[in-house]
Amino acid sequence: TANDGLEAWNALKQGPFDLLVSDVEMPRMDGFSLTSRIRADRELTQLPVVLVTALHSAEDRARGLEAGANAYLVKSGFEQDSLLDAIRRLI
Repeated sequence: TANDGLEAWNALKQGPFDLLVSDVEMPRMDGFSLTSRIRADRELTQLPVVLVTALHSAEDRARGLEAGANAYLVKSGFEQDSLLDAIRRLI
């Protein structure tokens, strides 16, 4: 676990992970920036990324997917099964 995007980035660079589940709205580095960084990194580019966020507009969803997220789940309609289904599909 990480408290913010920068801490998550540093953890990702330290060891292997199978998947990242991240919020979008975080201090120091938001989830969009974190996802973009992951996609730009040769060692992490294939890491599945699931964004779970309160941001629900079509523009926010498009921004998340353009950044490289494999799944974009909105908290207001969040169901644990949706997250588990996304994880099963990606790993």
